Amino acid sequence: MSWRGGPVAAAGAAALCVAGMACAGGRSLETTATSPPPGSVPSARGYRALLRGQWEGQEGKGRFRMAVSIVPPDRLRLEFFGPMGGPRLVLAAAAESMVVLRPADRSFERSNTTSSALDRLLGMPVGAADFVALLQGTPMCPAGTARVDVKTRPAATFGRTVAWYEVTCPPGDFRYEARCAERGGTLLGATVREGISGAIILEVEYGDYEKGLGPRWPRQIRVRLPRRGASVTLAAVEGPWSGDIPETIFTPEIPEGFQEKTIDPTPDAPGLFTTEGSPTN
Repeated sequence: MSWRGGPVAAAGAAALCVAGMACAGGRSLETTATSPPPGSVPSARGYRALLRGQWEGQEGKGRFRMAVSIVPPDRLRLEFFGPMGGPRLVLAAAAESMVVLRPADRSFERSNTTSSALDRLLGMPVGAADFVALLQGTPMCPAGTARVDVKTRPAATFGRTVAWYEVTCPPGDFRYEARCAERGGTLLGATVREGISGAIILEVEYGDYEKGLGPRWPRQIRVRLPRRGASVTLAAVEGPWSGDIPETIFTPEIPEGFQEKTIDPTPDAPGLFTTEGSPTN
């Protein structure tokens, strides 16, 4: 189930404002695939980064490194690293299909890219396009459907008011709400709630955006997960870099000798970001 009120294939670089005025100031990525020369590997514009992560929850604390490759709206590759060596787990998603590789026990899993599958593996109930949007600091709804309203409240100084821009997505199974300091600015934070009860699913805070022209991505992301009593903090160590990314990395071949099975970080408390003893420790 996606927060977008529909299939997980919509959004990524969604527009934030009515009449196409984006909160990100029109800085979303160009995602049209390039036309490669004969014999070369097809590629598309996206970005890569190496992130340092830390989770904190009821089970304790943990740290990990995560290499990210994305092509909006819904192509995603995550490689989780421990203190030393190569990736301990690779998750590659392209539209509605997903492949997970775990080199340590030479296992793999194929499945649909559903929010329940990513919740089991990441500890976050998101679809692929939702996670791409989260990493980019863009709203989790289809392009052109977000609404922006000016909000005000009295300031501490008498006679003054504080104003900001509220970004919302069309109602569905989930409700998305974000805020910007100015029209054409970057997202400061976002909240996702259950559609009926209004209970908070997750809260996101963004910071340290890249400066200059072109796409701007947050270099710091903090996610709070109330239902798990946990939080995850991501900070860019290297990147993000914009460039052409080979399409093949999102649909990797299964290495010889790998056995198919359902991959769980732990049998009793799944979630790479939120459980002790996961492959990312």
